Amino acid sequence: MKSHLFRLTPHALLLTLIFFSAVHAGWVQQQSGTTASLSRVFFLDSQTGWACGGSCFVLRTTNGGQLWERDTVDPSILSVVCLWFQDPSLGWTVGAKDSSGHLINQLFTTTDGGIHWQAIYRDTMIMTYFDIEFVTPLKGWLVGSQLYSNGSGKGYLFYTSDGGATWVLRDSCTSTIYWDVSFADSLYGILAAGNPGMSESSGFLKKTTDGGASWQWLCSGLAMFRWVHCLDRNYIWRSAFYDIEPNPWYWGVSKTNDGGTSWTSVLRGGTNAYYAPPVEVIDTLKTWVLGFDTLYRTIDGGSSWTFQFPPGFKQGICFWDSLNGWLVGQNGLILHTTDGGSGVWSEIPRLTPHASRLTFFPNPFTSFATLPGHEAERFALYDISGRRVGVWKGDRVGEGLSPGVYFLRSSDSKDKPLRIVKVR
Repeated sequence: MKSHLFRLTPHALLLTLIFFSAVHAGWVQQQSGTTASLSRVFFLDSQTGWACGGSCFVLRTTNGGQLWERDTVDPSILSVVCLWFQDPSLGWTVGAKDSSGHLINQLFTTTDGGIHWQAIYRDTMIMTYFDIEFVTPLKGWLVGSQLYSNGSGKGYLFYTSDGGATWVLRDSCTSTIYWDVSFADSLYGILAAGNPGMSESSGFLKKTTDGGASWQWLCSGLAMFRWVHCLDRNYIWRSAFYDIEPNPWYWGVSKTNDGGTSWTSVLRGGTNAYYAPPVEVIDTLKTWVLGFDTLYRTIDGGSSWTFQFPPGFKQGICFWDSLNGWLVGQNGLILHTTDGGSGVWSEIPRLTPHASRLTFFPNPFTSFATLPGHEAERFALYDISGRRVGVWKGDRVGEGLSPGVYFLRSSDSKDKPLRIVKVR
């Protein structure tokens, strides 16, 4: 579907026209106020949410993302790798610090929604944490691994019963990376594990039915089980990267309706090495999967899928319900939808694109581009939310813009079509 948007030739770009009114439907970019990479987003309801990533701060909103405020966790940390909120006030996050060339993790908590953060626990092991989840305000789980140069690792699962002040080791594996944990309730949970290098070991899922006191094998295979989501004790989704002959290196999503006794493959993606997509389960029918460059949605439990192509490099996803959702990614990208993502990005073919004779070169561009034959004319550019970002002459269009996707039209044009321009 991308070919409908960009058709590159050595000398020109065949620009595609869409209607301005459609820009406000589907995915709309929110102003994050940062160019830092964002990898996680977490919403408690349609208004209250947080985002974090490769920085020392957490972004916070109380109005659905119309305004994102920046709260510093600790100036000394290099990145905030995961977060979890129990309610609008009480939350936890993990920051990674550099210690003699190694990453040391520090746990932080907040009691005012993220405005102020307090360090409560530090692990002196050289470890990367991938997930944190609390089942009550006091009882929580922390998933981490020591990573080895051969692609494998040693996984650790820690438990706290005092809000994170102290942690005890509840499960570990000497040759497999632990990635994700999901609890359906305070007793029943699933742990996902696996290595990018499949020759080292197979991946597996483990389950607990007694609040983590013991863990049993649920399934295993030649896969890196990266994400797991328990809607309840029976309805579970998992995402994995596979290396199985004769079709190695692909990602797949599967689900179970019987607690893991049997699994059904519902979606399979491309051959991006070691990638497994995040899965966001709304209910037994509605689920979102964030592929490498494609967003997938099902409203019938995975029997059929629709596809969307929101702009930018996306890394995290969160949906509050079937309509309200957020995507975050590199360069401070935050995209928001209030209609389930329908509109311009998912329904471009229905807009019947028209080719333009106007040429734009080069595209993508790094500094500025030119519209041959229209150097003296003025052109307005808009970001994907429909906000005009400036007016340029046709000989130096886009000079000074930040990387992103923009729409172009003649500044004196009275019609609504816009021309898509990509800046890198």
